[in-house]
Amino acid sequence: MTQVEDTGLVPEQEYISGSYRWFTYAPDVTGLRLICLEDQETGTVVTTTVANAGMRTAAHRAWAGARQSRAAGLPWEILREMGQKGVDPDQKIEEMFRGYGHASVGDMARLAVDMGKIPMHLCLALFNEGSLNSGQEKSTRYQPRFGKAVLHPLSNYLPAAETAALGEEYQAFGSLSLSLFSRHRERLQSAFSQFYQADTSRPDQKSALTSRVLDCVRYFLLFGQWSGMSFETSARDWSRIIAELKASPIAYYHRVADQFERLLAPSAEEEAALHYQAEAPSLIRHTNPLSTVNTNLQALRRFLAQQTDLLQVVRIERGLPRCVEQRVRLLGSEWTPGERLLAQYILLLWPGLDRTALLTWVRHQTPEVKRKLSGLIFADHNNYCELPNFARTTTMTLAVESFLGEMRDFNRHRAWGRFFPLPLIFGERVSRDTISQIISRGFGLPLYLSEVPEFAEHKLAFEQDLAAYYQRLQTFLEKISSTYGDGIDYAFMLNLLPLAHQVDLWMHGDPKQALYLTSQRVRPGGHINYRALAYEANQLLAASDPYLSAIQQDHAPDPASRDEFFDRS
Repeated sequence: MTQVEDTGLVPEQEYISGSYRWFTYAPDVTGLRLICLEDQETGTVVTTTVANAGMRTAAHRAWAGARQSRAAGLPWEILREMGQKGVDPDQKIEEMFRGYGHASVGDMARLAVDMGKIPMHLCLALFNEGSLNSGQEKSTRYQPRFGKAVLHPLSNYLPAAETAALGEEYQAFGSLSLSLFSRHRERLQSAFSQFYQADTSRPDQKSALTSRVLDCVRYFLLFGQWSGMSFETSARDWSRIIAELKASPIAYYHRVADQFERLLAPSAEEEAALHYQAEAPSLIRHTNPLSTVNTNLQALRRFLAQQTDLLQVVRIERGLPRCVEQRVRLLGSEWTPGERLLAQYILLLWPGLDRTALLTWVRHQTPEVKRKLSGLIFADHNNYCELPNFARTTTMTLAVESFLGEMRDFNRHRAWGRFFPLPLIFGERVSRDTISQIISRGFGLPLYLSEVPEFAEHKLAFEQDLAAYYQRLQTFLEKISSTYGDGIDYAFMLNLLPLAHQVDLWMHGDPKQALYLTSQRVRPGGHINYRALAYEANQLLAASDPYLSAIQQDHAPDPASRDEFFDRS
């Protein structure tokens, strides 16, 4: 059991319900009444605030909004009618949401949840799956606690026997990560200060120096180290995300899904004990696992392996990881949205497939095979059971090949359809082969080190330490494989990927988002790697169509520029 750290604040009340620990804070302590729920087995903490302890506020707002379609009155008249009749908004919207299938009412109830002691990959998954959300994740640039980040416990992924056998070696990767983080932070602080001639007596330059150094050394942080986030979206979206998490190939996500549902839709006994009226529980309850995508993926795997030549024609990379460069590709108009969609489904099954060869294979299938593959993808999907968010493919796709650190930044552009081939929400149980394909993608370096000759010595040390880390990771994986074979779930290995790890992100957009993304991310205040990616994307988009040429940026980011280094605009 993991105890919530001592903040010095005294909870208003506590209540134990099975493995859950509820605790609340009064408004005079936290501004709004704060409802907290700790899973004492995983250590994960989720919280939400309530504006009115005696009213389901979000449900009330949603029902008042829904009444606009049928009630003739003005807003205050509709609300007065609800008050006079003693309308139970939770009951009414449940009837509309579930009884009549009018799910849009669920988008009118907004719910916010804050989370602590969760792995970074859960933050990435939630942002990727959210469609109407807003939120923030703890930044490796501004959060000093990342210098002491705890690796997510192995017990959240494996049974007790395997945890005991592998726990010490597993945790050693977390210690190594923090050691490398600290070592290179000290070295780069001095090197950057000297090269860019930092005047550390000036707060603005001192702050910029610290941020640039942290942007680089975060590459040694691990995907499974503790983070935290605030996530706000509609009740309808929460319901879908909870259902998807319950069907995830990662067992820990199932517990998190149950915890979200418990927080947002507690039992009557828990509400009474805590004097807590949840905001809109009727829109959250009865959320069954949404396994359609993963079921279809299993059928797709069987068909592709047994009735096509995909695995004989398209190479799968399973080699040793190496240092690679980042880049952006613009998928041309010759690829249809459907072809891009199928390629994404296939990459969830075999993430090591060569991307270009895969797209070519997809395009050249016979009409009969294409119809069969379409049937496998769309099976059991309809207006009630929608396709996954990554199905928002368009004819404008940026294939960004960069590193987990940068993917965390680009993933927040939620107006784009986004896809990355990691089996977090969608995919099959993580096997040894899946992990080998993911690891083989390799790792990258900050452009300050790879592009500025004066940092050649630091580049070499950085690259050597990452290469040594991956060598150790490979040895660990081989040991586990020889001991357990396929009888173990390898999802925990995702925790050990450093933020330097190469992952591609496919972003499907339109001209409006093309202008916004490239203008936003190319600015000097950002990390040099994603600034360079945004500039490269901008050049590709501007050259792809004469009617997009006006968005072209004139100034390429320069890692050696002192002015850009200290510019936080």
